[in-house]
Amino acid sequence: MIQEVIEEAIDDIKQFITSLMVAISNCSLYTKEHEAFDMLAKRVHLNLDKILMNKLDIMILDNELVINRTPIRDSGIHCKNLINRLKKNRISRIYIDKGVSIQEIKQMIIELAGSGRGLKKLPHIRFGSVDINMVASMQNSDEVLHPAPKDLEKVKDIIQSASPFKKLNVIGLEEVVVNFIYTFKKEAGILKLLCPVKTYDEYTYTHATNVAVLSVFQAQSLGLGDEILHQIGIAGLLHDVGKMFVSKEIVDKKGKLTEAEFAEMQNHPLHGARYLLKIDRLPRIAPVVAYEHHMNYDGSGYPRHSLNGKPQKQQLYSQIVAISDFFDALRSNRPYRKEVDTKEILALMKKCEGKYFNPFLIDNFIKIMETSPQN
Repeated sequence: MIQEVIEEAIDDIKQFITSLMVAISNCSLYTKEHEAFDMLAKRVHLNLDKILMNKLDIMILDNELVINRTPIRDSGIHCKNLINRLKKNRISRIYIDKGVSIQEIKQMIIELAGSGRGLKKLPHIRFGSVDINMVASMQNSDEVLHPAPKDLEKVKDIIQSASPFKKLNVIGLEEVVVNFIYTFKKEAGILKLLCPVKTYDEYTYTHATNVAVLSVFQAQSLGLGDEILHQIGIAGLLHDVGKMFVSKEIVDKKGKLTEAEFAEMQNHPLHGARYLLKIDRLPRIAPVVAYEHHMNYDGSGYPRHSLNGKPQKQQLYSQIVAISDFFDALRSNRPYRKEVDTKEILALMKKCEGKYFNPFLIDNFIKIMETSPQN
């Protein structure tokens, strides 16, 4: 039943693309004054209504058309023509928001039928580009690969610019996670995709990036779809966002925390969840993961929360991110200890299954780490 719904939605998307390309082709061959222009524009608008919930996000990634983060495969000639048309106009992304008018649709068709120069932002339509800087030699198994430098810089900028009084750059995060997902399709070695922490100051955003990478990799190995991969990637990037509400002296302290300092640190999941709940367009699981990533599988950990007298269980997504968080924290050099060998970390995690971690997820994580190319 779910698959039928998905296929129907993709069919509606393809109908929209077909009507859009027919309208663009007509406008290119003739003019906007041609008698068919109004009829074709109305058809585009009608087909758009079928697929437009809150927004439509059209992207080109690696010569594939991705709509609302769903790759449109076996797309046919109209999708290929749209990709070529957008590339010709130096566009790799179009946002269409709910409430778009027929007049805006007509203007978009005219813009895309033309040279594409001087594209104007419309009230509900924006043209842009996706900052795709995939690592060049993906298929060279001897090369150590990491997320594209621009992706890491983008995560750094987003995290460093976040504050209790400023909303996050959600679109920037979305682009980074889409890049991760497409990178996984080219590179089987997960350890190649993790970023080393070069300096202490880099830990926060490098750790966030690695947790997202590891979480998406786990989800992919479980057979979860691209939409879920995207959501868990965003949640992984933001799992520790509540630390910006904790004293910087405590977060950056190089020694052991006092009881009072640790008590303050334990509040960061609650702070993070409250902050993320106020931000539009984030996946619903993001605040849940921020709140639960330090809860343990057996109900211990923090923050303590009970339901009908019983400890609250972590959601599946939070369990996945918790595994990623623990693994990357131990494999990273820290001021108070050296990095731990991968085999030692996996052995320790296996011992903690059933208490700290979901046994099934731990077995799966160990399996994908041991079977993944190491270099």
